[in-house]
Amino acid sequence: MTGCSAAEKPADPDPSEMVQSIHDALPQDIQDDGSLTVVISGANPPWWVTTPGKAEEYTGAGAELMQKVGEIMGVDVEVVAIPDISGAFASISAKRYAFGFFPYADSVGGPRERPGAEFVDVLKEVVPFLVKKGNPANVTSMDDLCGVTVAALVNAATYKVAEAQAAKCQETGQDLDVLGIKTVPDGILAVRSGRADAFFTGGASLFHAAKESKGELEVVGDEYDNGFAGQFMGALLPKGSDLTQPLLDSFQILFDNGDYVKIMKKWGLDSEIIEKPGVNLYADWLADNPTK
Repeated sequence: MTGCSAAEKPADPDPSEMVQSIHDALPQDIQDDGSLTVVISGANPPWWVTTPGKAEEYTGAGAELMQKVGEIMGVDVEVVAIPDISGAFASISAKRYAFGFFPYADSVGGPRERPGAEFVDVLKEVVPFLVKKGNPANVTSMDDLCGVTVAALVNAATYKVAEAQAAKCQETGQDLDVLGIKTVPDGILAVRSGRADAFFTGGASLFHAAKESKGELEVVGDEYDNGFAGQFMGALLPKGSDLTQPLLDSFQILFDNGDYVKIMKKWGLDSEIIEKPGVNLYADWLADNPTK
C-alpha cells in the first residue's frame, strides 16, 4: 500500500487478486486514477504504527487491511492523517478523500450520531482506561472519574462522553478535568508524564500501549461498557456513498478467505473480531437492545 511499509511480524497473508466486479463498481474517478486516499487520525497502534524516520509510512492492522482492500479493488491505497475527526469527515464528504479508517466509532442511531455519516463496520470495540501501574487514582469505570484528570481525543466520542461525565461530577460538587489531546501517542504521554490520571479511548490502542510499556502502564475498566455498549467500529463514509458497497464487498472477501482473522490475530485484536462486516451495525444493535 502506498504510504505503508511491510510489517516485521509473522507471515503476512498472500496477496489478494483483484475482483473485477468490485473494481468496476468504484467511482469512475478512482478507476481512472488507479488509487484512492484513506483518512486516518494519525498513529494509533496497533492499527497504525509509524515507521521510524519515515513519517508517512505505517505498519499495523489498519495498514494491512487497507492494503488487502486495495488489492481486491485493483487500486493503490494512500493514507493521509487528519487528527480532527470533524475535519476528516468534512474532507471525505467533499470527496477530497475516499473514506476514513482509523477505525472510527459507528454512531448511527445513537445519541452521539454524526449527521450525514455511515459506517462499514469490521470490529466491536471495548473502551477502557489506560493508567499508571497500580492505578493510583483508582479509576475503574466512568463513576470513578470525579476528582481526576482524564485525557481523550478531541472531537472523538470518548471526549463527549467524558464531558458528559464531568457535568455529572459537577452536580455532586466534584470536578472532572477533561484533557483534550490530538493523537493516541499524546494520550499515552499524558498518562506517563502525570498530566492525566487516565487515558480514555479504544481498547486496542490501550492494550497495545500497556504491552509495550514494560510494566509501567495498565488497562482498567474493560469489564464495563463506559458509555459504549454495542460499540462497532470501521470505515467512515458519507451517507449513501458510492464506495460503501464496494468497500463492504471487499471486506466480506477478507472475512470469507480468512485474511481478516489472520491480520486481527497477528496484531493482538482477537477480542474485537466479529463474524461478518456490515453497514451501520450499531443501529442494528440498538434496535435489538432498546433499553441500552
